[in-house]
Amino acid sequence: MTKIFGIGWAKTGTTTLGECFKILGFNHQSKDFELVKDVGKGHLSRIMALAEKKDTFEDWPWIILYKELDNAFPDSRFVLTKRKPEKWIRSYKNMLVRQGDASEELNEIRRILYGLPFPHVSESQLIERYVKHNTEVESYFRDRSKDLLIVDWEEVSGWKALCEFVEKDIPSEPFPHANKGKDKAKSTYSKIINGIKKG
Repeated sequence: MTKIFGIGWAKTGTTTLGECFKILGFNHQSKDFELVKDVGKGHLSRIMALAEKKDTFEDWPWIILYKELDNAFPDSRFVLTKRKPEKWIRSYKNMLVRQGDASEELNEIRRILYGLPFPHVSESQLIERYVKHNTEVESYFRDRSKDLLIVDWEEVSGWKALCEFVEKDIPSEPFPHANKGKDKAKSTYSKIINGIKKG
């Protein structure tokens, strides 16, 4: 079976994509922060072994390994979930508010994933990293439109495009909107770690 990797940045509807994969009957794998530590060490054997066993994937560490996964599984397809940068950063900051102060372990995981000096990061650094990922993905698949689906759940919601891409019938179950964020008061942002300041 063709493997399908969700490679949209976190907070772009990756959880929704994962729920879609499960509803469509795929053997699905979501994020695994323990595997992120392997990425930091340059060890991909456990990641590739898990990829051998499952059908679909989304979130970390799959997001940043699309080139390696493409080489290892040449018949794979990829789904880039995205949203407007200003909506993405608002959602990301809301997540930080909900989580509170991050542990050093989580900050280290974020340093590996983002390539940024967490917790001392700025809003502009985060947006730049987010945009860079999307740009690089689209450039990588520039001449391979059949291998990449780009979707913004806020612009186009529903089963049609995804089901056509993964060659599955549209299910009777309603399209899931998983993990929808709720805006928090702006004043709460100041309580989060030193970073995430504008500039």
